[in-house]
Amino acid sequence: MGFPLASAAFSFLTTRALCGFPPQPEGITTIQIPDKPGVSISYKETTICETKTKGYAGYVHIPSSYLDDIGESEPYNISTFFWYFEARQNPRNAQTAIYLAGGPGESSMFGAAQSGGPCSILADSNTTQNNPWSWNKFVNLLYVDQPVGTGFSYSSLFNSTKDLMYIASPESTGIVPFESYNGSVPAENTTFLYGTFSSQGPANAPSTSQTAANALWHFAQAWFTSFPEYKTVDKRVSFWGNSYGGYWVPFSAARFVEQNEAIKSGKLNGTILPVDTAGWTNGCTDLLYQGEWTPDMAYNNTYGLQILPDEVYAAAKEAWSTEGGARDQLLACRALGDQYDPDFLGLNETVNAICANATLTYSTYVQGPYFAVSNLSAFDISQTEPASQPTYYVDGFFNREWVQRELGVPLNFTANSYATQLSFAYVIGDPVRAAGLNKIEYLLNSGVKISMIYGDRDYRCPWNGAEKLSLAANWTGSSAFKKSGYEYIQTDDCYKGGVVRQHGNFSFSRVFEAGHDAAYWQPRTVFEIFTRSMLNLDVATGNKSTMGEFNGYSSKGPGSSFGIKNELSESAPIGDCNLYNVASTCTIEQYLALQDGTAEIEEGSFRVVKPVGADGTPGALTNYL
Repeated sequence: MGFPLASAAFSFLTTRALCGFPPQPEGITTIQIPDKPGVSISYKETTICETKTKGYAGYVHIPSSYLDDIGESEPYNISTFFWYFEARQNPRNAQTAIYLAGGPGESSMFGAAQSGGPCSILADSNTTQNNPWSWNKFVNLLYVDQPVGTGFSYSSLFNSTKDLMYIASPESTGIVPFESYNGSVPAENTTFLYGTFSSQGPANAPSTSQTAANALWHFAQAWFTSFPEYKTVDKRVSFWGNSYGGYWVPFSAARFVEQNEAIKSGKLNGTILPVDTAGWTNGCTDLLYQGEWTPDMAYNNTYGLQILPDEVYAAAKEAWSTEGGARDQLLACRALGDQYDPDFLGLNETVNAICANATLTYSTYVQGPYFAVSNLSAFDISQTEPASQPTYYVDGFFNREWVQRELGVPLNFTANSYATQLSFAYVIGDPVRAAGLNKIEYLLNSGVKISMIYGDRDYRCPWNGAEKLSLAANWTGSSAFKKSGYEYIQTDDCYKGGVVRQHGNFSFSRVFEAGHDAAYWQPRTVFEIFTRSMLNLDVATGNKSTMGEFNGYSSKGPGSSFGIKNELSESAPIGDCNLYNVASTCTIEQYLALQDGTAEIEEGSFRVVKPVGADGTPGALTNYL
């Protein structure tokens, strides 16, 4: 679907609203990786976001000749962006965690500057404030933009236009190279910008959870062996993420463990990177076990909110279980994939078509009825669309010229790569093909800790299905895990932030009154879960060791937490319309005002202040257009 370019009536606002071409990177240190011709790391020290310890931003550049396992139909180089923050306390003895945001295609800068990172971005998209519950208090944090094309990562660079009025569609990405206009590039205005962006071609990036994990391993082999500022003596590596990170994290952690074993046996040359922990918040990890329960979150939840009418709920459940329905299509996709694409490279068109169709069936008939009958956010059932929280101030901040200069990046920021989303969902069908349970079982049986954390107001990847997934895992401690009960998570002397079931290395936490981005809604509680998991302490109290002779620790309490009910808090005001995320933050009225040139933008920020969101027509733009 095509969309008209925004009116030029905003010309008086253009100067401060445009992202423009990025500044030339300055102060960059570049090193070549020994014994790997063409592989290099470029970086610089940063002073924004984190003021309590050191930070470094840069790239690992890898030529296509090293990337024979990332499923390319045509060779491409990758330059993967990272932002590394040392631990605030004792960084030389702290282990390191890699953070992978979701999407697929969401930049991990959302983690760094909004969800558990050292800072949060304020409403002007120009200033930051310290996060006292930053995950890097005791752990070195490495934020990585992946797959390539996400955030500041790139394969090849093109001067392009970016349409801020773009609404996601299977036909386009909203970013168009100048060369595609045949010499007649449209003029800029407030919502139609010039900039430098990565290639938007689906053939120039990994397109499955497995190939993304393979690419990350190549990045890590360079970074952990050769980055000069990586100085800790604790060489353990952990993986954390959110949302689609529920796929990234177990697939990546499993890939690293597999490669470690190959190196140990002499089958592979490389450096062993010991894997310690894999954790994620509100992850979709294996739809075979989670998908069935998605309609239940909108029908019978712990907030007493019935969103789906009885007949709609019944139809959604039937769409999952009926012969030839979503579940059968998922199983057919996986069976065909195992036979014709066993390495999960995404190169078999027949497999891809079957899996993409299965993804569409699930999203339309099992998950989709929620959007047809309600105007509530999929990421937080307490909010009306367009939801104003979590905020989208990150987008504008990282498109500021001074921020790009500080980070030393040669391109504009892509907060959400629609090229990645289109490839994973509409071309490959990765959401249904990726069998995360197998990875969970493999990791647990390999001695890796796993922490599953779920806000209990999320519909997109709801906690009820994730709980079923955790109980389905077959590993050496599975019987004891199932017998373990739920304990309250003590965040301080007077607050219980959620409940947890834990046995040894495996924990499942339900976080109260939190949406899809649990760390945004309950920063203290999620910080405690993260820290206790990393430091081998029980999640419930943080007072008991879970390592060595104490690895048999089990939580005590009821076998179900569904009886613990909460009341929905008052919904946040509708919309905080932001130019850098019109589709998710603006009302229909605000969208139309931007389109006809009558909207007013707040001075010094990217926020639409007239028409006012609360007085406008609420509604998801994707349902309207």
